[in-house]
Amino acid sequence: MRKITILIIVALALWGCATFNRSYDLGNKASINRDWDEAIRYYEQALLQDPKEHVYTLVLLRAKLAASYEHLNKAREHASYERKEEALAEYEKALSYGQLGQDVVEEARRLAEGEVKQEKPEEIRIEYPVKLRVGDEKIVLRFPVEVSLRSIFQALGKHARINIIFDEQFRDIPFSIDLVDMSFEQAFNSLCLASKNFYRIIDERTLIVAPDLPQKRAQYELTAIKTFYLSNVTVEDLRAALLQILRTSTRQPILIVNKNLNSITIREAPEVLELAGKIIRLWDKPKGEVAIDLEIMEVSRGRLQELGVMLEQALVGLRYMGPEGSEEGWMNLQDLDFTNPEHYEIALPAAAVSFLQADGDTKIISQPRLRGLDGEEITYMVGDKVPIPRTTFTPIAAGGISQQPITSFTYEDVGIDVKITPRIHFEREVTLELEIKVKSIGGEGFAGIPIIATREVTNVIRLRDGETNLLAGLLKDEERIIKTGIIGLMNIPLLGGLFSRTEKTVQQTDVIMTITPRIIRTLPVTEEDMKPLWVGLAGITPSKSKAERMPEEVIREQRMRARAEAEATATRGGQNLVQLSPPNFEARQNRVIRINVNLRIQEEVGNLSLSINYDPSVIRLKEVIRREFINRLGENVPFFEHIDNSSGVCTLGFTSPEMGTGLRGTGTLAVLVFEPVDKGECTITVTQISANSPTGESVEFTARQSRVIVR
Repeated sequence: MRKITILIIVALALWGCATFNRSYDLGNKASINRDWDEAIRYYEQALLQDPKEHVYTLVLLRAKLAASYEHLNKAREHASYERKEEALAEYEKALSYGQLGQDVVEEARRLAEGEVKQEKPEEIRIEYPVKLRVGDEKIVLRFPVEVSLRSIFQALGKHARINIIFDEQFRDIPFSIDLVDMSFEQAFNSLCLASKNFYRIIDERTLIVAPDLPQKRAQYELTAIKTFYLSNVTVEDLRAALLQILRTSTRQPILIVNKNLNSITIREAPEVLELAGKIIRLWDKPKGEVAIDLEIMEVSRGRLQELGVMLEQALVGLRYMGPEGSEEGWMNLQDLDFTNPEHYEIALPAAAVSFLQADGDTKIISQPRLRGLDGEEITYMVGDKVPIPRTTFTPIAAGGISQQPITSFTYEDVGIDVKITPRIHFEREVTLELEIKVKSIGGEGFAGIPIIATREVTNVIRLRDGETNLLAGLLKDEERIIKTGIIGLMNIPLLGGLFSRTEKTVQQTDVIMTITPRIIRTLPVTEEDMKPLWVGLAGITPSKSKAERMPEEVIREQRMRARAEAEATATRGGQNLVQLSPPNFEARQNRVIRINVNLRIQEEVGNLSLSINYDPSVIRLKEVIRREFINRLGENVPFFEHIDNSSGVCTLGFTSPEMGTGLRGTGTLAVLVFEPVDKGECTITVTQISANSPTGESVEFTARQSRVIVR
């Protein structure tokens, strides 16, 4: 009865194990066929039968992840072909396993509601601390004929009720431009760009205009300090690139990095900070992420053959048997009789002929899921560390012979070592750089040191999202022959086989690996990121400004035509005129240059002032000689002059000594005496003419320039 009970218990245990293993095996078969939904059902059954088995929990989680991504890819494929119902059904299946994030939920919601995803990057704008208070009305100002540049700026300021002041090096030159259908900011930027000036806001109602020179930029231009905190790239990678991009011909940007906070601080002009912020936004993006499913199987096949005679371990023995009736193990000494042969037994070795063969097939399966970033190496190691002794000899005493052995141990990894570097492409494909090493102990060498057998594969493959690649063929064959028997007799030719046994073992192993990459997220690149970043166009509207959109040759031709019309009008006597004579002059470097400032006044002028501009690198104004033309106003007529050779500006003027009287006629106001500085060409122009009649009314003048060539 007791034996029957034990048999029933063993049978029930075997029956339970068979049911349990069948669910797990069916799940494995379904996963091999990539039927993840069916595999999940079988794995859940196996987990219900044995909830404490952690292996079933892991394979169930892996199957759910694989099923989620497979249904997600199908949903996106249906959505790309505008099959909304099929896509929503696949989204529902993908989300039912609870392995995907909130971003997939939002993706499905947008598809269900018909929304179009529009990712607008955060606008990076550095606002000035002080803003102008101007209206939004459009400006319509035309200057087809060359007039004073200062007067154009002043007309713009008058229109917007803005005070405009000028730097001491501002050059008032004849200029023509059309400012039509523009805001004040657009018109002012266009005029500054065309005349090679820039401006700075002083307060809500005041601007200062200065020449666009490096020293003036450093004097007037506002700078700001901004800190950018990086999330994905390191400051060391970004700093060198920003220095190259933001560097100009006049200055080097100031960048300070903080490795602890992974931040970079920049001190620059606001428009440069805006450009730096846009570049940082383009570069500081999260890397793509990929999950790699590995299935590592080591298939071993072993065969055992035994042929020959198997002898017992006790070969020959002699035993003395006591007389009958003696107790087992005890006898009287008087009964000992060594002369009787019946009291002795001899044991001879027993032999059995063996014709046996065994064949086995074993599978060791490892199914890891590796997750890593784009371009970062992923390492997976399964195995042991085997100590390898290394012996060195050192002298016992200083200067002696190296005879003292010192043994140290190094540990060698034995097992399966996998290194994978993924690279994600925009076509939803993944390039994998593989390095696979399979190390095992191949036997023992000298002094029992283990021999490490290595199988290694290095390859680069490119797979689609969810595509599986099979890698096999890492074979290893081991054959061992063991011969046992009676010493001496086993080596007798022909008859030795009767006293020996030969054992032959053949071991063959093969490592099979399947690799399946699954893209979790790609680099978030939008259409806005693909657009170029224009440098130097802040606040400029080229399509609105005629002076900006015209080629330089057309602008020069229009200016020459306007100058010719002005000269023709002045020749007919219809305008007041300031003329520099001679209009063209050539001189040697050691010769003095004299330029007359001639006036033709059609209506009385009570006071007059004008500025004369020249290039100080070519000529230098030595002195100003006053002429008698202004003596018509009387004796001691106030006359003033100011020479600034550093900026190339000379200011002349006079005022009537008596109220109500003015000057009229034609004559020479002064003679300008120049001396050459270097070879070159220089244009002497009259700018900023201010004249009033004796009653205080403004009097308009036109001017003619003079060209000097120093040989």
